[in-house]
Amino acid sequence: MKYYPVLLNLKGKKCVVVGGGSVAQRKAHTLCSAGASVWVVSPAITKALEKLKNKKKISYSSSKYDRQYLKGAFLVIAATNDEKVNAAISSDASKRGVLVNVVDAPAASNFIIPSVIVKKDLIISISTSGEAPCLSKRMRKDFERLLVPEYAVFLSALKDIRKRLKARCENARARTKLLSGLVNINSP
Repeated sequence: MKYYPVLLNLKGKKCVVVGGGSVAQRKAHTLCSAGASVWVVSPAITKALEKLKNKKKISYSSSKYDRQYLKGAFLVIAATNDEKVNAAISSDASKRGVLVNVVDAPAASNFIIPSVIVKKDLIISISTSGEAPCLSKRMRKDFERLLVPEYAVFLSALKDIRKRLKARCENARARTKLLSGLVNINSP
């Protein structure tokens, strides 16, 4: 399978997480961070999900999965420990044209979630196309430790320089050339 990499704007979009364990908790937290309107469906949830619910960061239905929860959904994550339920979620979402990720089952998903590094405006996605998530995780940890702190600071400076250039230089090609020169100062 070949995937098309994309970053989605989820602000205000209904995103459903089916499951209430630690994986669902991680997925719900990440979706909340992206500004999604998160709906968790599960008979029971972790303490951390309970806190999100109490703070009104997520909506919560204390019940088993039913296809009705996909109404109006943009995206759904199946994070239960029941393969039959996850298969039903995948099927229902596909029929409705809803993006679906079945945790640990790329073949039942129409998108996969890469390992991600986020430092302010810097977002780095790492994927092995679902073949070796443990390697993606290892690479993420290595990149975070070795590269990301410097690039995050550099991005912040470039963001400011770009904003100033846009105000002072109308020629888009000249701006691009200047910024490219800054980015490539010490490259071979």
